[in-house]
Amino acid sequence: MDEPMAQYSRFDVDGFDAEALLGVVRDTRFEQRLLAGGQFRACVQRVMFPEFSLDSGAYNLPIFASGSFGEDLIGLAMAVNSDGPMWANGRWIPAGQIMVFAEDSELNVRPRPGGWQWAVLLISRGVLQREAVTRLGRELQLPRSGWYSRAATVTDAARLRRTVLNTLHDAAHPIGLLTPAHVRGQADTLLTAFLDSVAATDAGLPRRALGSYSERYRDAVVRRAENYLKTQCDRAYDSRALTTALGMGERQLERLFRDAYGHGPCQWHQMARLNLARSALRQAQGQGAVTEVAIRYGFGHLGRFSVMYRDMFGESPRDTLRG
Repeated sequence: MDEPMAQYSRFDVDGFDAEALLGVVRDTRFEQRLLAGGQFRACVQRVMFPEFSLDSGAYNLPIFASGSFGEDLIGLAMAVNSDGPMWANGRWIPAGQIMVFAEDSELNVRPRPGGWQWAVLLISRGVLQREAVTRLGRELQLPRSGWYSRAATVTDAARLRRTVLNTLHDAAHPIGLLTPAHVRGQADTLLTAFLDSVAATDAGLPRRALGSYSERYRDAVVRRAENYLKTQCDRAYDSRALTTALGMGERQLERLFRDAYGHGPCQWHQMARLNLARSALRQAQGQGAVTEVAIRYGFGHLGRFSVMYRDMFGESPRDTLRG
């Protein structure tokens, strides 16, 4: 009987396209929003091994991604390369440090300004624990809910990053994963690197949600503010209405937003409306569509809307409309 082979896929995005980026992690929907102006480019890759998958994306501009992992899969995630730590669920996580997500766990993540590359390995709890016992002699202490991340050694982080990059390189080249023996060897090497990283940081972990109270509080406040602002995307930013809705001072909210996104809630709201306008323009047709979309998302001055849009996405609204 023929042994299953690895399956490799890749797609490139030239110009920010939220719809195209929804499924960059297998069996998930991660909504992504551009956080800085410029010509966006991304390379998204996937390697499907018989019992687990590896997804990776390399972006030249910072984005904010929000979603949840699948109900039946553990997520092992990391920043492979970045210009600094990435913000994840209220914490700053350095490149190479592994994050362990229980099934159906939520992830809200963004890098610091600049390019970055991320990777996610998805695997069932049963397979992961079976392989841990076989390779390490014990089961891993995995969270039953929520997620955790602990500092990795420089050596472990460098090894894991190198292994992920080598796996993607071999899968992308015809001479890479040609035979079942090559596939087994690459799968073993990749899974062992992830297992070693988890095993080095899981001692004494609780079984439920992790992270300090202050981290969870900051993340919860930002999520509440974000959810409120999403209901206001048809109008200009109103700081008094936001702070009243949250029962919080403007200065404190500004600080929390800057920690999470690198800018305040006013700029977040403007970027959110511009991202929504871009999605609408990609689907719109006919004369007057640019004006209609601009008004729909609270941009009363068409000239200013066009300037802000070009600064954000590297093209005019009419260019987006024309595809």
